Amino acid sequence: MTAARFALAVAVLTLELAAGCVSIYRPGFAQSAPRRRWPSTLDSARSQALAGRFGAADTTLASFALKFPGTPEALETAYWRALFDMDPSNAHPAIPDAMASLDAYLTDTRPKEHLAEATTLRRIAAQLDVLTRQVASAVAQAKDATSVAANARAQVSDANARVEAAKAENSNDAEIKRLRDSLAKVNSELERIKKRLAQPPPKP
Repeated sequence: MTAARFALAVAVLTLELAAGCVSIYRPGFAQSAPRRRWPSTLDSARSQALAGRFGAADTTLASFALKFPGTPEALETAYWRALFDMDPSNAHPAIPDAMASLDAYLTDTRPKEHLAEATTLRRIAAQLDVLTRQVASAVAQAKDATSVAANARAQVSDANARVEAAKAENSNDAEIKRLRDSLAKVNSELERIKKRLAQPPPKP
């Protein structure tokens, strides 16, 4: 092999090796599995949430966190799960769960992509929790007041019924007394007639 051909072969081999190195160490390939899969997982969870399927979105994020525990991407699932739990369009909002997720997210020492947002959300969640408890207490008090009013109405109705019964009883007693008085008068008149009939007729 001539020197020129040898130099050309070395150059070609060098280019092939360089190309191979580029393909082996390209950024996408060099990334870890959770980093590669996190964008598509998050996109899927967002799409599910936008479609109103918050339960499915939560399951998607939870499954990712279970599959890649301890990773920064798994930590980010806590932020997004809390966000979806607080969404007003969620038919089953879970403010306490959102607060727990945000607390876990904020106290974790791993790098965070949404530190400021999570801090603000945690404050909002605390206010929502207080308001929710106040509303629940007001509803319970209203139910108690309604129950008390219903019992009071029932007691009034029962008392009215007793009064009417007493009136009817008194009316019956008065009628009985009137009849007895009439009977006594009739008996007295009969006795008077009997006595008169018992007397001998006057002599002519």
